[in-house]
Amino acid sequence: MKVVLFTHNTSGGLVQYTSQLASALAMKIDLVVFAPFKLDPSRFPFSPGVRVRRLQVGNVISTFVENTLLFWRPFQFLLAVKREAPDLLHFNGVSPWYGLLLPILSRRYPVVVTVHDVVPHTGSRAWDQELARWLFLRYADAVIVHGEWARRQLAAPVPSYVIPHGDYSFFTELGQGELVEEEDAVLFFGRIEEYKGLRYLLEAMPLVWQASPGTRLVIAGAGDLGPYAALLADERIELVNRFIEDTEVPTLFQRARAVVLPYIEGTQTGVIPIAYAFRRPVVVTDVGSIPEVVDEGRTGYIVRSRDPKALADGILKLLQNEPLRIIMGTAAYEKMTRELSWGPISDRTIAAYREVLERAR
Repeated sequence: MKVVLFTHNTSGGLVQYTSQLASALAMKIDLVVFAPFKLDPSRFPFSPGVRVRRLQVGNVISTFVENTLLFWRPFQFLLAVKREAPDLLHFNGVSPWYGLLLPILSRRYPVVVTVHDVVPHTGSRAWDQELARWLFLRYADAVIVHGEWARRQLAAPVPSYVIPHGDYSFFTELGQGELVEEEDAVLFFGRIEEYKGLRYLLEAMPLVWQASPGTRLVIAGAGDLGPYAALLADERIELVNRFIEDTEVPTLFQRARAVVLPYIEGTQTGVIPIAYAFRRPVVVTDVGSIPEVVDEGRTGYIVRSRDPKALADGILKLLQNEPLRIIMGTAAYEKMTRELSWGPISDRTIAAYREVLERAR
């Protein structure tokens, strides 16, 4: 079986996801990754067995316009796919540029698409995401999502496979030999976006400080903190407001006693697998498929969204019981290795491929 795996991203978590999935798949099938020209494979954990082909594609607005108006570039892309002679195409995420080529591609090849976000995030530009999603659901032969909630919400007209988001344990290897002492701190990690509910965590912290006055809140990620300026004055809040390099991730997670995800909406997230890799329990909200990868009271706590008091209570349960926190961190790591490792995920993905090919025949 030969598969072409596509990504339209050049940085961030989705390329990390693609690189690890590709590395696991390449051990079992013939696989090539097609990526935008500006992606640097050396910056991501692609295994030596993964071949990455970089092409001029319309992954952002500027390249979309350029690589569509320069009409030979879509033809070059289609020719590159044809020369690979794949049995199946797998798109990791939806994008309008790839989507516009699906009417041509889907006539020749079975198509699988992984939909990471089944609805546009609050505060994000929605029209292009909705267009791309419509195109992929119109022409794909199967969909992969990361949870049962996501499957129900998407209600795809083609077979849907629920396969969990894989682990990000490669981050622990970046931190080997650089063990950092745990601090009395909780961590909010990732790009600052409205849907991640940072406001509610900031409103929860005064309640945390009433019982645990020495606790620090570390906010690490790029994005606009302007809307939260009035809530950031406390000196116990540490801001790392920029893009976080991979080599910085181990230090941030090792310092924290717990990782908090106060999201107000969302489908799934890669932050939980990172926390589990560092044996850190989590406090998450009850949105999307996020609770599906948290065992309540065992790997973390699930609380109501938009509820600062519930967030504070969950955080304090972890901060005030060190033995329990250690046990939960160990359980989180075991859950990651048992359910979120890339070996089983690649097996399930290949099983989905085989079913798609069988139906196509």
